Amino acid sequence: MSQTIIEHLRKEAINHLFSLDTVQNCWSIWKAQIQQQLPDLNAINVLDLGDHLSNVFRSTGGNGRGQGEVSGGGTAWEALICWYMNLCLLESRTVVVKFKKRLIPTPIREALIVSYGASPTSTESDLVAITFPEKEIYAGNKLDIVARDHAGQIIPTTVGRNRFNYEKIIDSLADIDFSDYEVGVIQCKTNWNDSAQIPMLWDMVYASEGFSRNQISVGTSAYKIRNLRKFSYSFVTVPTNKGSFTQNTLAVKRVQNISGGNYWGQASQPGVVYSVKEIFGRNFSSSTSIGTRATLNAALPKLSQEYSYFDLI
Repeated sequence: MSQTIIEHLRKEAINHLFSLDTVQNCWSIWKAQIQQQLPDLNAINVLDLGDHLSNVFRSTGGNGRGQGEVSGGGTAWEALICWYMNLCLLESRTVVVKFKKRLIPTPIREALIVSYGASPTSTESDLVAITFPEKEIYAGNKLDIVARDHAGQIIPTTVGRNRFNYEKIIDSLADIDFSDYEVGVIQCKTNWNDSAQIPMLWDMVYASEGFSRNQISVGTSAYKIRNLRKFSYSFVTVPTNKGSFTQNTLAVKRVQNISGGNYWGQASQPGVVYSVKEIFGRNFSSSTSIGTRATLNAALPKLSQEYSYFDLI
């Protein structure tokens, strides 16, 4: 079956999620909860899952705040958000990846590096959304791609036992088309009060591209986020902590102005926080020429076969 390099990456990203022990332990309960919210499998209902993801997440959670539970809960929440976003973005040019070195093109990884002096540090980027250029090479069969390495040699499309040579090919394409890529970092946290300052500070670092006086730099000499077509930083929370959130709440103020917006897995609260379903129109509208809803409606009938790896049907 013909597959684009974009949909190849999406499948790899979802398979990675299902390889995690946390997801394996939660999925049967999450799946039942999700199916209850889908009386009919159409784009509107799938997108509207964003209003219910907090409840889906809580269906497998406890009430404690031990470090083990917080850590495991964080992995579960980012995995659930990654699964949901990729489902909504099916057959678009945007793929959301839980940070994994072999899946994210080297030029994009390098552009996201934050260095203090000579020491590179990893960011708090839980998820990375990549919007690929609107070019035929990304829309055609991945096995028909002709890409060259830095020596000008054609990169074979398969290696080993007929395995697609994804890493070398995507690195070559991302190097050539770097300025046509869009990247969104999406930080997922279960708790809002404890974590709101983290995305605020990371967004400031990326927006400033570093502070030369303090020897803090962003990216490498070859790849900088300013050379991308678009960059955004977003925050998505459950939240698990109790209490009300208003425009004047400190945790709300800290994330109100980050570049990609702040979201949660519930219905939008005007002036405070958006439902995560709004992230597509705000940050990834360029990923499809006919709109997210129309693109998703065309893809959903294939969930039982071509996209069965989502394990929804």
